[in-house]
Amino acid sequence: MGLVSVAIATLAMYGIVGGSQTVQADEQSSMNSQVTSVSDSSEKTETEKAVVPTPISEDASSVSENEIMDAAQSVSGLQSSSTESTLSEDSSPSSSNSSSTEEESSKPSPTPSQSETTPKTEETNTAPQTRAARSRRSVTEALSQISDFKVTVTTKDGTTMSSGDEKTLSNQEIAFEQIHMKFTLTQDGTLKAGTKIRIPVKLVNNAYRAYYSNLGSGTEEPINGVGTIKFEHSDPNNLAYVITLNNQFEGQKIVEITQKAATIGKFTAKSSYENIVLEINGNTFTFKPQPRTFEKAQAPFAVYNSASSDKADSIKLGTSTGDANYYNNLLSSDGKNPGQTGIPQGDIISIYRIKPDNGSKIISIKPDPKRYTSTLAISEDGKYLVKGDTPSSISIKSDPDNKLIDLPANSTNDTLLKALKQAGKNSSVVIDNGDGTYTVAINLGKMIGEGATTYHEIWPTDDYAQMGDKYQEINRTEEVNKKVSAILKDASVIQGTGHSTRITFADSSIKNTITNESRSYSYNVDDNGNVTKLKEETISAATTPSNARAEGQKKITIHYVDTTGKEIETQDYQFGFPAGGSVPKSPDYKATPKTIAGYTLVMTQNPITSISGKQLTTSQSIAFENNDQDFYYVYAVNKSNAKVTYIDDTDGNKVLETKELTGDYNTTDSYRTTETIKKYTDQNYELVKDEYPPTGVKYNDKLQTFEVHLKHKTKTETQKRTVKETIRYVYENGTEAKPTYVATLDFTRTATTDLVTNVTTGDWTAENGTSFVAVTSPTIKGYTPDLAEVPAVDNITANSYNIEKTVVYKANPASAKVTYIDDTTGETLETKKLNGRYGRTDPYRTAETIKTYTDRNYELVSDGYPATGVTYNENLQTFEVHLRHKMDLVEDRRTVYETIKYVYEDNTEAADTTVQILDFVRLIKKDLVTNKIVRKYSWIPSTRTFPEVVSPKVDGYTPDKATVAAVEQITGDSADIEETVTYKADKQKVTYTIIDDTAQKTLKDKEVLTSGGSDTPLLASAREKYDLMVNAYLAQGYELVSKDQLPAKFDLDSSHDQNVVVHLKHGITDIQESKDVNLTVRYHGAGDQTPEDKVQTATWTRTVTKDKITGTEVSATAWTSDKANYDAVPSPVIPGYSVDIETVPSEAVTQENIVKDVHYTANPVTPDKPTPPVVPSVSDKPAPPTLTVVQTPPTKLAPAKEKFLPSTGDVQDGSTFTMLTGIGLLLSALGLVGRCKKED
Repeated sequence: MGLVSVAIATLAMYGIVGGSQTVQADEQSSMNSQVTSVSDSSEKTETEKAVVPTPISEDASSVSENEIMDAAQSVSGLQSSSTESTLSEDSSPSSSNSSSTEEESSKPSPTPSQSETTPKTEETNTAPQTRAARSRRSVTEALSQISDFKVTVTTKDGTTMSSGDEKTLSNQEIAFEQIHMKFTLTQDGTLKAGTKIRIPVKLVNNAYRAYYSNLGSGTEEPINGVGTIKFEHSDPNNLAYVITLNNQFEGQKIVEITQKAATIGKFTAKSSYENIVLEINGNTFTFKPQPRTFEKAQAPFAVYNSASSDKADSIKLGTSTGDANYYNNLLSSDGKNPGQTGIPQGDIISIYRIKPDNGSKIISIKPDPKRYTSTLAISEDGKYLVKGDTPSSISIKSDPDNKLIDLPANSTNDTLLKALKQAGKNSSVVIDNGDGTYTVAINLGKMIGEGATTYHEIWPTDDYAQMGDKYQEINRTEEVNKKVSAILKDASVIQGTGHSTRITFADSSIKNTITNESRSYSYNVDDNGNVTKLKEETISAATTPSNARAEGQKKITIHYVDTTGKEIETQDYQFGFPAGGSVPKSPDYKATPKTIAGYTLVMTQNPITSISGKQLTTSQSIAFENNDQDFYYVYAVNKSNAKVTYIDDTDGNKVLETKELTGDYNTTDSYRTTETIKKYTDQNYELVKDEYPPTGVKYNDKLQTFEVHLKHKTKTETQKRTVKETIRYVYENGTEAKPTYVATLDFTRTATTDLVTNVTTGDWTAENGTSFVAVTSPTIKGYTPDLAEVPAVDNITANSYNIEKTVVYKANPASAKVTYIDDTTGETLETKKLNGRYGRTDPYRTAETIKTYTDRNYELVSDGYPATGVTYNENLQTFEVHLRHKMDLVEDRRTVYETIKYVYEDNTEAADTTVQILDFVRLIKKDLVTNKIVRKYSWIPSTRTFPEVVSPKVDGYTPDKATVAAVEQITGDSADIEETVTYKADKQKVTYTIIDDTAQKTLKDKEVLTSGGSDTPLLASAREKYDLMVNAYLAQGYELVSKDQLPAKFDLDSSHDQNVVVHLKHGITDIQESKDVNLTVRYHGAGDQTPEDKVQTATWTRTVTKDKITGTEVSATAWTSDKANYDAVPSPVIPGYSVDIETVPSEAVTQENIVKDVHYTANPVTPDKPTPPVVPSVSDKPAPPTLTVVQTPPTKLAPAKEKFLPSTGDVQDGSTFTMLTGIGLLLSALGLVGRCKKED
């Protein structure tokens, strides 16, 4: 669907077209132009308003799709309302017979535009007439070609307006039935074929640029005997009906043109407080709108599909989305919570199955290059979307251009969904199924989550709210806009996001229809390929012929075909009267070949048998005959080229090969890259990117280049290498002297093997250094190594060889001595000296000598000599053999215990029990060598002491004994000792602190909330007390910022109280204030006929925000008035009196009262005959001249809770009046008396 039709059809969903909730799909979507040329006239009439003949290019009136759309209303939840309507086209996005529902109240603006609605200006109080006079071209320039210009406008309600008329509207829109123009066109010697004459048009206070459907059909309309006329709207500041003369115009024509407006044609007030003013060649038509109201828009996520026509030769298909609730939630939560509004997580894809009716052939179906969205109509406080305001459409320029995917005829929906999901956002499918039906599909992309378009992407300056505010009637503060822009920055672009596709027909002179057998489908496809159908509905639309054939007229049709007879461009045609009829013969029709992209005109005769009619090769004048005539121009398709380059990304973007392709324009080449890619993948290449279309390149009028990027396939593995240093330590006989020393250095690398070149690369990394340290040979007693130190080895690499070294040890000379000692007497019994070599074992043994002593009742105490003989080392080794007298011994042993237990008051264990031990022993001996009894021994030791024990620390508890005292004089006869230490719980406290964040002061600081024992739970009453205390502050007007949770239990730390903190801020409240001011017109001087004062009232209002705690004012909005100006007041006519001010002019409303005085003077009367003089009595003395003193009290603000009631009376100063009256009498006598007015 086209941008115009999508936009307007979407608005139709809101039910805001002409106050109706239903818009039929077959409503007219273009204008009928009825142009009549009247017979030649030699009489020249007086020139009226100007029309300027201006040479302009043939395509000056054509506009890109992104520039003609101003029909979009905001997605802010428009609902049907006779007072909140905007332009609509001819179809609903749902079934053509369905009506809008409450759920459709957030339907989007699918209208791309570059500033579709006019931004706000600072001249908001400037009258429309004043602003209109500032346009670029003057409409009062006088020329001689057009004269006797008259124009009327007929509205949909049947009102016919003439120049200067004003119409009061019931809402903010006005729809036309037709525009009728009549004028005389006269040759002044400068006019020739091709001359363009402009009838200037001005439009003031219109919100949307789709107004052209109110004023023109978008196609050129023929004017018999003159040429063509077309409404040009590409430049809103330079609008005009453009007449293009042909060679039929000669002398003078009286022309009448009736332009019938489309059903969708409307003007919409940008500002509902200003008039819409249309001016056609100086003739003004004024429309007074009603002020808007702005309700909240509410609706969940939805997809809308539609079909409509905005030109006589085409129909547009469109898909768009909307979700007012998403924005309402996001804005009201300061960007924290968009809520769950039913937004699907995947790509939104719409499919159209199109069945045209009997009409002309479809010559093209073209998707728009970009998606679009709209600005958001946001409330004054920035918290939600509104209905009824005027946003603008935005082209999503961050998108890549639309990607068209080729698929075979009659592809299933599943095939379409799969292909479009893979192609991604802003991709399309257009299929001619070959059976008279067509398939069109679009992927709008994701609306939420990763891959969804954000407002930062489409508006990188991140001031989207400020930009949108320029197009709204609602005004927001800069502070609010900054906050809203910050929220929108990362938000998804959903509201009003859409895309359109234009279907163009060959013949614009007949009705072309998409029947109601056509269907649209919308789906959600997530990243896992899961498909959910969102909706399915019937769609239909029809074109309206650009003009109608009058009775007796015949038709000349010009076809534009290729060499196969296929129509490649919309036909041109004209109706006219042949010679010999009751109506004068129409001038010949001049056929002219067109320039068609991708084709070249065949300049030689090459008749096409499948086409009826005659071939033309050049421009030619054709006379109307008694039957319809067909002619055709033949175009040969141009050859076009494409190039596919295969690039090795690994080898510095080396070009592997290039494939040159040639084919006819608009045909698809059969070449595919699959075979060539396989050739390289078989050589261990892998595909990086294939830019060539999978279904082949479709030739256009340019050289198309594509790149296929390949890279070398690689194998990656982790490799490790170790270099060893081995040092062996041996004796002279080769046996091991010490364990072998082994040191290793490890190296690793990630090795990548290029499978194309078989080259492996990757640097080695040392894991633990690149040097072997110096190694000192170990010391072995009695041996000397031949190498004291193995030196260090540096610069070891992964490629170094292993290192091996051997160190040899030699034995040293050595000696030993064995001494036999009597331990009982302390005497040496004998000594044995031994000699040998280190490491060798002496054959001497002590057993024989020991036996000589044991045989004499000695007993061996210890034998220090090795049982296997001494092995010599580097030192003199001395050994002792200790012997003692054998005794008959009785041993007595005793152990005394001290046990200390640590318990809580409930006798459970608080700490581990401490046990101390003291041992005692005693002996009785008899010497068997001397055969003497030695004696009985005492306890050893005689006494001992249990030392003092400090009680262990237990957090949150205190022992009843800090220490258990030492116990002295313990002997082997002492009893065991037991002690118990009892621990009692410490007292703990929980405190609270209250902080006023607004005043930045502490209201309560560490006040005790509750207390209890260590590690015990807090009572429920403490929590209730905490909550009641906080609620008491909230009841005073505070608001809670944060509140610490109370701990579940008292802690064990007695040195610090547990403290909780509550942060509060001052609450605020809004108070409405208002005051009335007056314009009072007072009348004087007509005695009893003096009119009553006339009073007009204006009300000023504002909102004051106050601090609930301090009562001070936080902020206030600016005063606003309910009207900008007081109305002008005409002075009443009183017979016999003259008035000094006939009309008190309109005054701008200020915040002060205004008083205007109007004075009447009796007209002099001339008597028929002299009247005797009359002697005045005392009461007939001349009255003093009137002196009016007006005092307006200064404006005072009303109290916060009282409505301001300004004084409505005038204060008269009596003494001043008396004094001034005397002065006035004096001045009257001098003829100088005047009026004085006291001003504020």
